[in-house]
Amino acid sequence: MKLIFVILPLISFVGASTALVGQSSSGAQAEVQQGSEAFQRGDFAAAATHFAAALKSDPNLPDAAQVEANLGVAYYADHQFPKAIDAFQEALKRDPSIETAKGFLPVTQAAAGDCANAAPGLDREFGSNPDLKLRRILGLSLERCAAEAGDERKADEVTQKLLAAYPDDPDVLYTAGQLYGRLSSEVNLKLMKVAPNSPRTYQLMASVAAADGNWQGAIDAYHKALHLAPGLQGAHLQIAILTLMHSPDPNAWHQAIDELNEELKVDPTSAEAEYEIGEAYRKHDQLEPAVAAFRKALALDPDEVPTRLGLAKALRQLGRKPDALAALEPALKSAPGDPDVHFLLAQLYRDLGRTAEAQKEMAAFEHLRAAAPPGESAKPQ
Repeated sequence: MKLIFVILPLISFVGASTALVGQSSSGAQAEVQQGSEAFQRGDFAAAATHFAAALKSDPNLPDAAQVEANLGVAYYADHQFPKAIDAFQEALKRDPSIETAKGFLPVTQAAAGDCANAAPGLDREFGSNPDLKLRRILGLSLERCAAEAGDERKADEVTQKLLAAYPDDPDVLYTAGQLYGRLSSEVNLKLMKVAPNSPRTYQLMASVAAADGNWQGAIDAYHKALHLAPGLQGAHLQIAILTLMHSPDPNAWHQAIDELNEELKVDPTSAEAEYEIGEAYRKHDQLEPAVAAFRKALALDPDEVPTRLGLAKALRQLGRKPDALAALEPALKSAPGDPDVHFLLAQLYRDLGRTAEAQKEMAAFEHLRAAAPPGESAKPQ
């Protein structure tokens, strides 16, 4: 598999030589300038032609090593990997310290499918290269080479570093998803092979069924898991959530609460189970039990914003507006971008006659709703 990471920021690696060619022939200087301009507009083949012509015209350019490196980057961007490798190697012969060539040589070797020779350089440069854009490409190439070689530990180590350094980068996120998705599939298949009738296998089958929309099949699989392991954490909780979400029986919420209470016997620290109990009671107008459950959930996890929203809603329905406000206001600090928090705060401030604050929170809600990505909307829940 060829590992190719060509991105527009490659432009930043080209052009550093043009300020240093004043002592060369005017023809060589013009070729370097035209090569840089061609790269700037994305014409990589023309850039390579001009850089090569400059070196042919004057092999002893004052900054010939950088021009060779620029030639290598142009070849790399044009997917001419053997030529790029030759150019980077020549640049390093001229100047072993040139960062562009040191970084791009192993990247290009990886792109050409030569991970065996690329890996040592990728590893070295990923840990030390000062350019963040080039380090990103080095890391992506190193991760793919490690995964291709079956070195899952190394691939995971590099991926974690990439995610820490580039948390919102699409290539990094995609590569991480591919790695962990494949590893997860392999582990799951092994689980089903070595322990086909184990509680964990049934738990896995339930997760798959739920993801496929087969909620009843998921519940049945969770029950099989619990039959084999009554103390299995999370199973009663998932049965309850699936029941609350999908059951057509209007009284099924009672059964869900029973499941949630069973979960709390298994795991008394489950804030999520307490929250789901609170929501089930609140949505069926059982407000005092709802408040009690939400308060237990907050005692277990004080930072959980949905729990604060649920508690504030229940208290407001009970007419305890100041208590509702006190319960919700901490959520404004932990989740300033949550539109539901601003909407409910606006309602509570209005209830309490605090008009200016109500208007401010409603304006914040409207702003978040307007800024929501296409297909999403900041609607109060």
